[in-house]
Amino acid sequence: MGYGVGYSADYGGVTPPSIPTTVSMPMGAPSYDGVESGYDSARAVDASGANAPMVQGMAGGKGGGMSANYAYAPDYYPYPYPSGDVPATDTRELLKVNYSASMEARDVVGLTRRVETTVRGHEGRIDQISSSPKSGFVSFVVPVSTYDAFRSELESVVDSRFLTVNIQSSNMLPQKQSIEEQQKQASSTVAEYQTTRQKLVSTHAGTVRSLQSQIDANAAQLASLRAQTPTYDIQMQIRTLSDESTSLKDRLVNENSSYTYQLNSIDANIKYAKEWQTAVKTQDKALLDSVATVNGSVSIQWISLWDMAQAYLPGYWIPAIFAILTVLSFLWDRRRFGMV
Repeated sequence: MGYGVGYSADYGGVTPPSIPTTVSMPMGAPSYDGVESGYDSARAVDASGANAPMVQGMAGGKGGGMSANYAYAPDYYPYPYPSGDVPATDTRELLKVNYSASMEARDVVGLTRRVETTVRGHEGRIDQISSSPKSGFVSFVVPVSTYDAFRSELESVVDSRFLTVNIQSSNMLPQKQSIEEQQKQASSTVAEYQTTRQKLVSTHAGTVRSLQSQIDANAAQLASLRAQTPTYDIQMQIRTLSDESTSLKDRLVNENSSYTYQLNSIDANIKYAKEWQTAVKTQDKALLDSVATVNGSVSIQWISLWDMAQAYLPGYWIPAIFAILTVLSFLWDRRRFGMV
């Protein structure tokens, strides 16, 4: 669901800009460590804006009619990801790394504590920890700047035979490019709205000056006519000028009323566009913060002495050793009984 801004007002002959109306977040888009784009203070029920908060304005003046002008507040600020491939000319790498390791040890509790100490020793954060004699688990986050040193220390606490490491990394460049495009659109929209507002204010000021000038001129003529001897022609001129002054004052009232509504409407849209701009900046920061950290976990399982022996002597080595020992024992017994 996107959001839109509908206009039927004439902003002094200026066509106001519009914010995209058919943009939506794709399925499965990352949330960047739980940061969501949205504003609870401005939500819409559907794409048409039904039951959404709005600012209502009235446009037009005498002879131009009155028409409703609504500016819908967006329910959230979407950030679409590029549908095509990332251009080869953009060689930036914004890798989001996820690390997981599985260890086997005799002392599970001690090794779990060692992993916890290693994480904190590299400026990391523990998110979850569990420990028992048979199994342990540590979930953590470490900065990218200490990731290599952290891995070297962590993976040295057990022999490689008892360690399994899985690493996943993905380049967040498409998301970054999308956010950058949204930043351009948001900045452009704010600038266009502000330009529209300036033109509206300027047009209104010119109209008010013109109407007030005509009203003042009519007042001066009326004062002059009323000072003369009241003849039929003078009375007719006074009536005509009075009617014209009344019409001009009505136009001035309508102009001020229309201007107030239009100004409130466009100010509301400037506010929403700036909120959109802020939301994009927030998501950009969330993305960069996410890329600057490595999410990881270490699971630890207890291992028996028999399993340890199999790790050092894999395959048929153990049965072969037992077979050799059996043969040697048989030969030894045969030799001993033969000597008796």
